[in-house]
Amino acid sequence: MALAFESGMQNLVYQMDQGAGRKVIHAALFALFAFALAALYTFTNFQGLRDARAMEEAQLARNVAEHGRLVTQCVRPFALGRLAARSPDGAAAALGQPDLLHPPVWPAILAGTFKLVGLPRPGTPTTAYVNGMDYVPVAASHFFTALAAILVWLLGGKLFDHRVGVLAACSFLLSDLAWSWSLLGSGLSAATFFALGAVYAGVWAAEVPPGTDPGTASASVARWLAPLGLAALLTAAAFLTRYATGIVALTVVFLHLGASRQRRPWTKAALFAVLAVLPAIPWMARNVALCGRPFGFIFHQLLAGTYLFPGDAFARTLAPVLPDAGTVFYALQIKMIANLRTFFAQGFGLASGGLVLALFGAMYLHRFVRHASRTLRWCLLPAGGIAILNAAAFGEESLRALAVFWPLAVPYGWAFFLVLLDRLQFEVRAFASAAITALLFLTALPLLAHVLPPRSGLPYPPYFHGYVGWVTGMLEPEECLTTDIPWATAWYGGRTSILLPRDIDGFYQIAEKHQRIALAYFTTLTRDKPWVRGLSDPTAPEYTWYQVFAAGKVPGNFPLTHGRFLAGSDQLVLADRQRW
Repeated sequence: MALAFESGMQNLVYQMDQGAGRKVIHAALFALFAFALAALYTFTNFQGLRDARAMEEAQLARNVAEHGRLVTQCVRPFALGRLAARSPDGAAAALGQPDLLHPPVWPAILAGTFKLVGLPRPGTPTTAYVNGMDYVPVAASHFFTALAAILVWLLGGKLFDHRVGVLAACSFLLSDLAWSWSLLGSGLSAATFFALGAVYAGVWAAEVPPGTDPGTASASVARWLAPLGLAALLTAAAFLTRYATGIVALTVVFLHLGASRQRRPWTKAALFAVLAVLPAIPWMARNVALCGRPFGFIFHQLLAGTYLFPGDAFARTLAPVLPDAGTVFYALQIKMIANLRTFFAQGFGLASGGLVLALFGAMYLHRFVRHASRTLRWCLLPAGGIAILNAAAFGEESLRALAVFWPLAVPYGWAFFLVLLDRLQFEVRAFASAAITALLFLTALPLLAHVLPPRSGLPYPPYFHGYVGWVTGMLEPEECLTTDIPWATAWYGGRTSILLPRDIDGFYQIAEKHQRIALAYFTTLTRDKPWVRGLSDPTAPEYTWYQVFAAGKVPGNFPLTHGRFLAGSDQLVLADRQRW
C-alpha cells in the first residue's frame, strides 16, 4: 500500500514537472496573464464604444438574437433607394431592412453571446457613465485576442522553436496594438484569430510529407487533406467576419501552399482556394436574392470619399447619379493616392509595433534554415500589398485588415533577434536574458503609457448613451428617426434610424414615399462642421440643413415643427410634436 502511494505521488510530481500537468499549469498561467491584461486595459481605457462599426455590428447581433434574421436598424438612404428600385411598387420600408453591408459571422457570434448573458435592453434609462451593454462586444473581442495569442505561440513554435513561440505570444499580449484593436469591440479580433488559424493550418498542410508507398497513399491524402480543409474553413470564417482579412488569409495560405515542397503544390493550392470559397456561396446567394449583388452594397463604397461624393455623401443620397467608368476610375485613383499619403504618415497603423516591427523588416536580410519559415515571410509581402491597396480604395477603416500582420510579424521579429544574440556570443552569461527583457519592455512601453493615469474620457462628442437613450425614448417602437449617428441610436435606443439625408429634399422623398420620420437628431458630427465650407455657404454640403437648425428657416410643410437643444447647444432635436 505504501509503495503504491509512493509510486502514485512520484508519478504526480513527474506529471506536474515534466508531463501534461506542466502544460496545464502553463496554460492556466497564460490565461490568467491574458485576463489580467484585458481587465487592466479595459478599466483604464474604456468608457463606452467609440467605433461606429462596432455599434452597428452590435445592433445587428441583437436583431439576430431576437428575430433570427440579419436585419438592421441602421438604414442608409442609398440602400433604401436601391431596395426600392427592385420592389414592384418602387417603395421600400426602413423597418426590418436586411443588412447588405456587413458579413454575418461576428453578428452571429455576438448573438450567441447575448443569449448566454442576456439580451440587451436598449433605451433603458441609466445614470452610469458606461452602458453595461457595451462590455459584451468588448469582452467577446478580448476573448478572441487571447485565442489569437495562443495561435501566435503555436505558430512561433511550428516555424521556429518553443522559445520563439513563448516570447512571441508574450510580446503580442504586451503590445498596445493588440488591445487597442480589441477594445474597439468590433469583429476585428475574431477575424484576426480565424486568419491566424488558417495560416497555421496552411503551414501544417504544407509540411505533411507525401506518401511514397502505394499502400499508404490514402492515409497520406487524409493527413494533408485534413489541415487543408481546416485552413479553408478558417479562411472562409475570416472572410465572413471581415472581407479584407479573409482575402489576406486566402492570399497568404494560397501562395504558401503553392511554394511548398509537396507534389503538385499549385494543384493543392487551387483545391484550398475552391474549398475556401464554398462556405461563402450561401451568403453570396442570399445577397444576390436581396439586391442582385453577391457582396451586397460593399463595392458601392468605392465611390464614398471621392471628389464625386465627398465624405459620406454617397450613402446619404437616395438615388445618386452614377458616373461613367472612366470618371469613376479617375476619381478612385485620386482617392487612393490621397489615402496612401495619409497611411504612410500614420505608419499604416502599425507604428507602435516599435522595435519588433523593425526586426521583422530586417529579418528579410536573413535566410532561415526551415523551408516553411523562409517561404511564409515572402507570402506576406503580396498579401500586405493587396491589403494596403484595398484600404486605399475603400477608406481608412479598411486599413484595420493589417491587424493580422502584427501577430504574424512578432514570431519573425523574435526569431531574428535570437539569431542576432546567438551570433554575438557575449561572454556575460546574463546578457541574453537582459536583452530579451529589454525588448519585452520596449514592446510593452506603449501599453504602459496607455494604462497609466489619467483615464481616458467619455466618447462624447458625439457618443453618450444617456443622451441617445433620452432622445430615442421619445419614439414608439414602430417609429423612425433620422440622425447623423444612426449606428448609435440603433444600438443604444433600439429604434430604426435613417442616416441623415444629404439635403432636405432627400428627407421629403424618404418621408413621403418610403418611411415616415417622426424625429431628427443632430449631433456635433453635423453642427461642428466648418462654418463656411460645410454649413453656411449655399454650395456647402449641409446648407439646406443649416437653414433648418441654425438659421431658423424651416419650410412651411416641414413636418418636424418642435425643437429642443441638448447638452447646451451641442445637439438639437426636432420632432413632429412636443415629445419631451
